[in-house]
Amino acid sequence: MVGALTLPEEFALLSLAETGRAIDSRQAEAGCTVAELGELALRGRLLIRTRKFKVFGLDTYRPYRAEIELIGNGSTALAWADELLAELAELAEEDGAVVPHRWVRRHRNAFQRHRGALIARGLVRHMPGAGVLRRDRYHPEPAVRRGLVEAVRLAHAGEHRLDAHMMFLSDMVSSSQLTRDLGGSWRTRHKLDRARGTGAVASVPEPLRDTSAVLAALVPKRTRHQGG
Repeated sequence: MVGALTLPEEFALLSLAETGRAIDSRQAEAGCTVAELGELALRGRLLIRTRKFKVFGLDTYRPYRAEIELIGNGSTALAWADELLAELAELAEEDGAVVPHRWVRRHRNAFQRHRGALIARGLVRHMPGAGVLRRDRYHPEPAVRRGLVEAVRLAHAGEHRLDAHMMFLSDMVSSSQLTRDLGGSWRTRHKLDRARGTGAVASVPEPLRDTSAVLAALVPKRTRHQGG
């Protein structure tokens, strides 16, 4: 079941605490917007281009000087993804380049969109709030969320080869510091291997590794609990 989820659906699910509230609403919103771009990259529709440097043997990027390059054509079979591609293509034609961090700042409904998709699939239970000050709650399906958390933990352990999809998700979880709320131990060695392009991610093509790293850097760091 987890494998059938899109990248933004997975990030939305991980962003919901068992209490039914968003762990960090600002992070959840930006993260789902970033994950939408990641899903388009995984479907062969875009790549992120920016300068890359080696610092002590580790790949280093300039995410705020990156640009989105549209590639491929045809439908993605996802209505929201096709709409975003059309918008990206229009912006690229008008401005000559689409800067990802500006795109993320402008788009603020991704978390609600994919949370709604999870509700429709029965993976999140919506509990309407009561009274003036009560907020709605969105409870993730426990078994599915636990399975997703465990999959990300295994990815961070670096013991197995990663496919591109899990690399994108684990990069986002690590960069955003969402690991604080997911529990368990997270190996530093995996982060170093990831930055060298070795170990578990070695089989993923370099353009996708670069795209994932730059996108993950655009997700706000986990700071404090906020209602969402």
